[in-house]
Amino acid sequence: MKISIFGMGYVGVVSGACLVRDGHDVMGVDPVVSKVADLAEGRSPIQEPGIPELLAAGHQAGRLTASTDPVKGVRDADMIWICVGTPSEPDGGINLSYVQAALGEIGRAMAETKHHPLIVLRSTSLPGTTAGTAIPILEAATGGKVGKDFDVVFHPEFLREGTAVADFDDPPKIVIGEARPGAGELLLKVYENYPGPRFQLELGEAEMVKYCDNLFHGLKLTFANEVGSVAKSVGIDSRRVAEVFCADRKLNISEKYLRPGFAYGGSCLPKDLKAILRFASLHAINVPMLQGILESNIVQIDNFVRRVLAHQPTTVGMVGVAFKPNTDDMRESPFIKVAKAMVGEGIGLKIYDPCVQTDKLIGANKEQVQRALRHLEEFLVGNLSDLGDCDMILINHATVDAAQVQAWLAKGIKVMDLANIAGVDRHMDGYEGIYW
Repeated sequence: MKISIFGMGYVGVVSGACLVRDGHDVMGVDPVVSKVADLAEGRSPIQEPGIPELLAAGHQAGRLTASTDPVKGVRDADMIWICVGTPSEPDGGINLSYVQAALGEIGRAMAETKHHPLIVLRSTSLPGTTAGTAIPILEAATGGKVGKDFDVVFHPEFLREGTAVADFDDPPKIVIGEARPGAGELLLKVYENYPGPRFQLELGEAEMVKYCDNLFHGLKLTFANEVGSVAKSVGIDSRRVAEVFCADRKLNISEKYLRPGFAYGGSCLPKDLKAILRFASLHAINVPMLQGILESNIVQIDNFVRRVLAHQPTTVGMVGVAFKPNTDDMRESPFIKVAKAMVGEGIGLKIYDPCVQTDKLIGANKEQVQRALRHLEEFLVGNLSDLGDCDMILINHATVDAAQVQAWLAKGIKVMDLANIAGVDRHMDGYEGIYW
């Protein structure tokens, strides 16, 4: 099939790479010239395990192209996937400007080419967005009618950065919201050989599924951290409590996101929670538990900063600054907030994160980091050995082994472990686990 993808960020690039691997012809469409230049040469504009190899192979096979021209993206395409961002507004509402711009470009190109591919909206959108915003824009631009002249579906993604290829290949579910019953049949052909249950829903139902998932993930993470803080206050190792709790697969559903650790971050959970809170506020809906998740996540960060400052360090080293390992995504990263707090207190800061290269940051990822922590490049170091002169090290990512941690402790460096490094002698002087 010929598939065009508008918006070559994390979701767009991962989707494109996997679709190319599956034998489809993919054109990536994006207004950012540098992204298009990379893709046109088979290079990845993002850091994600497995993606560079898939894109290089797709380029060599002649199945991967890229353009800044929406008309080229529409012409001859069997379907168009819209994967642009829907970031938060300052008040927590959802910013649909990128979606609206892409829809307008696609609609005008459809009118110009007289070609009507299936439109697949993947960008996370609040319930009612596809019917109330997307479809009217497309109908106005094309002069046609959805369900008669062309079809529109909402197709949420369930990709986790760092494991996105595996998640694409083995999805927990395949969800398609249809403006017209049966409109998603062409899209389902893409997944003929994929595992996972299929759900063809109404548009609003499919939109809400995505928020339901992310709100629950945020809830689980917050629950695990609050239980961890209570357990630690009475000398209980919350990892052991969580081990027993997570062993119950009948009533407790799943162990994902239920391990005590640090505050959540990234491009999905914070944004989606704030969007739902704003949505509820505008509709006079009282959601104190969901509001509590946001407040609790902030408390997790503030409490941790106070714990660090209580040690009165002069120089702090950080292992990892992206919101999770194996990605350079620092959007809403709690570790960026910790780093900013250290700098604000006049504490020396060194950061080791091999995935983060400031000259390769793009889009919202680059903008948010620049707003929160200017001159990030001044704090980044190239080797773990560069952290050896710090008097405290925060292990945010599980990218170091027990031997390295114990070597730091043996030198008298305090270590605060947020990643639960396996094999560490937790009785060594200077070691502190976040909730154990």
